[in-house]
Amino acid sequence: MRNTSPEQVYRRRIRAWALYDWADHGYVTVTATTFFPPYFVAVAAPAFAVGADAARARDTASNVYALAVSLALLAVAALAPIIGTIADITGRRKRILLVTTGFGAAVASAMIAVTSGRWVLALALYVASQIAVNVALGLNSSLLPHLARPGDLDRASALGYAMGYVGGGLLLAIATAAYLFAAPNGVTQELVVRVAFLAVGAWWMGFAVPLARSVPEPPAAPLAHGGTGGAARDAFVRLRRTLRDLRERRELFTMLLAFWLYMEGIGAIILLATAYGAALGLPTAALTGTLLLTQFVAFPYALVLGRVPDPTSTARGRALAMVLWTAATLPLLGAYANPRPGLGVGPALTMIAADQILGLAFARALGDTLFERLARRLDTRGAIILGLGVYAIIPVWGFFLRTQAEFFLIGVLVGSVQGGTQALSRALYATLAPRAKSGEFFGLYALSEKFAGILGPLLYAVVGQLTHNPRASILSVAVFLVLGAVVLARVDVETGAASAAAENATPG
Repeated sequence: MRNTSPEQVYRRRIRAWALYDWADHGYVTVTATTFFPPYFVAVAAPAFAVGADAARARDTASNVYALAVSLALLAVAALAPIIGTIADITGRRKRILLVTTGFGAAVASAMIAVTSGRWVLALALYVASQIAVNVALGLNSSLLPHLARPGDLDRASALGYAMGYVGGGLLLAIATAAYLFAAPNGVTQELVVRVAFLAVGAWWMGFAVPLARSVPEPPAAPLAHGGTGGAARDAFVRLRRTLRDLRERRELFTMLLAFWLYMEGIGAIILLATAYGAALGLPTAALTGTLLLTQFVAFPYALVLGRVPDPTSTARGRALAMVLWTAATLPLLGAYANPRPGLGVGPALTMIAADQILGLAFARALGDTLFERLARRLDTRGAIILGLGVYAIIPVWGFFLRTQAEFFLIGVLVGSVQGGTQALSRALYATLAPRAKSGEFFGLYALSEKFAGILGPLLYAVVGQLTHNPRASILSVAVFLVLGAVVLARVDVETGAASAAAENATPG
């Protein structure tokens, strides 16, 4: 048998862990983000039709979907910290993750049964699958500080998100191609969507196998003063103690608060983008094509933004230049496309390609000269704030959006910061959270994230019902991005990391 070095084992484990993001992002990308929202609007709209007002029916169905998202994420907010704490105490983080994966994959595949008029079944399966995928995401993230070396946290987290975008994007490309070529081959597009739901479950379960085989189970972290003999009861004891003491962990608490605020905006944009486009009457092909483009843009940009705060990288200035170029030029192209509804997909993609080629040339020629000094001043927290600044452009632009070409341009802008911002947030939180209680603290992270997912879609739905104007709904979420960046700027990362190290020495 060939000898395997510790470094090879380490890298294999990191890749297997990152591949889980490839697995579950098939659901996130194909079902939750792309196909289910407009499919639900189409399935449910007839039940909400008022006379012949099809637009009002679509708008109501979109708002019902947003409320269902809030319900699902409320359940996750309640369950994730409890499940994470049980995982810590029992030493079964990976085992619980795999059980959750099996359940989620089965429910995701069962969505093939959703047909016209069965909108209640659609919502029930969607809520169950959303609970499963979000609990799984938290458990997988809790494995990161046990696998990655402290200096590798940013890069390992970015690799996970990059793999997620490639895996989700690949499955979405297959599903989109089948959708677009369905009619010429005598297949209904509805059937293609339902088969895509079935494939998502198989994809999720199949690509979780490397994690099951290669990632070790982290050690248990039982209560320091003895447990009661029941994992659930001990979990409530520890969770109650942690929540009571959270105020003393000032930097971790502030990070959670900031994350909660800015994920209100990010989560609403991710989950409601296609529902918003459908409410504006944009064709499903444009919506799915845009999200497919976003996935493949997000892959390199997750790595690019991850390089900005990396002190070992020699490309920090060029990476920063590319992000700033995209943030500055795409809205200008959008202003050109806005009054031109006849601008098709081809010209839009040509503009995007030309813009990115020019951006690469600019970053390569002048990035280090113009931005190296600024990049050196940006740590992980600063890079997240940069990403949030770019993200804040999106809902404002969405308010004025009118054309398919603009939707494609916005999709690229989303992709330029979406993965990197989330990856760096996960890495920063891993730095501030005690490693011995990673399941518990990433459960709180999931709680913060999912409470964010409640209020963003809820605000979208309420504003939509009050104004019957989806443009007002999308604009309303911008405030969360700004508030989150302001609060994040107050986090003292050095103090928080030292506190986490001290907590690691005193588990329980």
